[in-house]
Amino acid sequence: MSNNDWVKHCTIFEFLGGSHAYGLNTETSDEDIRGICIPPEKYWLGLTRFDQADKFQNEDKVIYNIKKFVELAADCNPNIIEFLYCDESSIIKSSPWYERLREHRDWFLSSKARFTFSGYAFAQLKRIKSHKKWLMDPPKEKPLREDFGLPKGRKVGPEMLGAADTLTEDGYEFSREIMSIFTKEKQYQAEKKKWDSYQNWLQNRNLKRMNLEAEYGYDTKHAMHLVRLMSMAVEILRDGQVIVKRPDRDFLLGIRNGDWTYDRLIEWCEKQEELMDDLYKTTSLQKKPQMKNIEQLLISIIRDYFEYDMEN
Repeated sequence: MSNNDWVKHCTIFEFLGGSHAYGLNTETSDEDIRGICIPPEKYWLGLTRFDQADKFQNEDKVIYNIKKFVELAADCNPNIIEFLYCDESSIIKSSPWYERLREHRDWFLSSKARFTFSGYAFAQLKRIKSHKKWLMDPPKEKPLREDFGLPKGRKVGPEMLGAADTLTEDGYEFSREIMSIFTKEKQYQAEKKKWDSYQNWLQNRNLKRMNLEAEYGYDTKHAMHLVRLMSMAVEILRDGQVIVKRPDRDFLLGIRNGDWTYDRLIEWCEKQEELMDDLYKTTSLQKKPQMKNIEQLLISIIRDYFEYDMEN
């Protein structure tokens, strides 16, 4: 069987993820299918490693090896923990093995969510800020090595600093010169990275996102998911619940449709950060996932799955 054939056979769970899972889908939203599989024995006993399958014809689908899934879920990865808490209306395929994971989902949930959810949220915020800066004040021209007093076509690396260790006292000024050049090289490389990122953004901009930025001055779709992630973090810390299908759908879609200014978004994020800090100190959630229980659960699911597979 081809990879896709065995993945389909071994899949124990699939659901409609992304905006559909959150209840934030629109008429133009793509369908993102996510799931879990238990690979054949050779992937457990042999040398071939398998973490996930993501090449499916005409489908946007990612199926995780159950072991990889468990590792990520125990780490409270926002894009993975939702597999265990998704609304039943999103589920495409289920099984007794997935239901056992779902039954014990609270073993996975911990106060680490404070940092994992906000980490993903601030990655969104970083993109929003970068893109807004490029919109308001785009880089004018590509940085050149000569602008920093550096030779053309020659990168100055840390290995040059090693030469300074072998210099005599007479070479002290030369050592300082090497340090100066190396500092300039770092400055140049940093500016070049910014320029390259800007050029990549220009060339690969999503048309829908570009229209949002043009209309509202910043990426309001990123803002919507930023607010969703931080709201979910608060709910997890305060109530011990992962609410995937959003009860605040209209509120979030309003942000996507430009209800908030950029300044209001930044102000809200700052207040939410303070709230998460306070809740992290008082939450009743466990500090760490129950790894011993999770490991035994994983082992029992895999054993039972292979026994069932052999009998059928």
